[in-house]
Amino acid sequence: MQLTRRGFVALTGASLAAQCAPNVHQSQDADVLILGAGLAGLHAARMLEADGFKVIVLEAATEIGGRMRTLDQLPGRPEAGGQQVGQSYARIRSTAIDLGLNIIPPAPGGSRDKTMVFNGRVFDAREWAAAPENPFPEAFKRATPDTALFMAAADENSLVDQYAWREVGAEFDLSAKDYLASKGFNAEALALCDIALNANELSTYSMLNLWRTLTLFTLDSSSGPSEEIEGGSQRLPEAMAASLAADAVRLDEPVSAISANGDGVAVMTTSKTDRAPFCVNTLPYPVLRNLSLDIDGAPSGLQPIIEAMPYTQIQQVHLELEQGPADDLPIMMWTDTPIERVFPVRNAAGETVSLTCWVNGTGTRPSTSDDDWKALAQGTLLNARGIKAKAHAVVRWDKDQPLSGGAYMHWAPGQIQPWAERITQPAGRLHFAGEHTSYLHTGMEGAMESGERAAYAIIEAAAGSAA
Repeated sequence: MQLTRRGFVALTGASLAAQCAPNVHQSQDADVLILGAGLAGLHAARMLEADGFKVIVLEAATEIGGRMRTLDQLPGRPEAGGQQVGQSYARIRSTAIDLGLNIIPPAPGGSRDKTMVFNGRVFDAREWAAAPENPFPEAFKRATPDTALFMAAADENSLVDQYAWREVGAEFDLSAKDYLASKGFNAEALALCDIALNANELSTYSMLNLWRTLTLFTLDSSSGPSEEIEGGSQRLPEAMAASLAADAVRLDEPVSAISANGDGVAVMTTSKTDRAPFCVNTLPYPVLRNLSLDIDGAPSGLQPIIEAMPYTQIQQVHLELEQGPADDLPIMMWTDTPIERVFPVRNAAGETVSLTCWVNGTGTRPSTSDDDWKALAQGTLLNARGIKAKAHAVVRWDKDQPLSGGAYMHWAPGQIQPWAERITQPAGRLHFAGEHTSYLHTGMEGAMESGERAAYAIIEAAAGSAA
């Protein structure tokens, strides 16, 4: 059962609030409660356990990993979540090595070449520059809709290094829509770029997100290409969880309420209320919106931040390839159809064995059934390219999913300066982690970074309390 904050208060009244409230005279279930068994929570748990703390990790799902998910049932083991391990991902790499996992290059045969399906016409993306349908300004004619924003941003990256994204002036914190409009992109061109954006829409995406990403990409690529975890990305959180005490991780335990004060933290799940002197919350903001929160000493304005932070909406259809395209064009494609982008998944021999249709932002259809999505993907691939594929799975990282509410956070214009530092601050004994609170990195390494920060803060606070 998940309750809104208002609904929870109305339903439970003072009796349940008293039950949940931490009290030093009540027994403690652990030294630290950790909410979420993704990379952030598991990294914090391993650090704290190694320092002698008893931890309990509460995970609402029935499996480990959070927003890391490897589809083992499909050829090529496609990833529905985090995948690429950059050269600068020191925490990911060291943890994998420590747990006996291998970091390997991606399957051979990869290419950035792609096919465009536009206005019913199928053609090599390299023809886009001269295509009569191309509405881009002259300086960006050679950019395809999925690369135009990156090309425009790369010309004038405002960040001097990977630390600067929270420090630059507000004049750089403008929407991607306004930025492209300033480069001469008209409404038609903007609409095409919106389809390919790894966010919800250009108007709600701060350019500082992109400049931060480009800066990190430049740092990584200068040291070599991204790699992958052998056997699938989900093997890492699984191994991290297995390295903890036998009873440390509890699955299928959705949180309904969090109460924190100077005595400690109490967390109510569907089965019981757990108490501890400290807690690390890694739950994404869309999940927190549906919980009862009674937090003393919370950073100023925390609730508005929780309510306002945008999360990218993504839906995927994963298909097993049965017959390749009837043409000789690249199998990767950008389309103006409902399935938007199609990525090949290759096996160890470099053969394409699966496909992933990737839809995000305004293209997502939360109300569309899995069966309808599968039929749409299969039909579009067959009609457009003669590709025969059997759809196996629909993965949803959208607002209607109670355990995520989206794939990952992205900053909207005007949010970074007032909020970026604030969301990393603890509320007394309640600490916050997760990729949305990271400082240097984004994605998987950002999640690990945030868990490390929270763990160190608790170790320091506990040492101060004992002194």
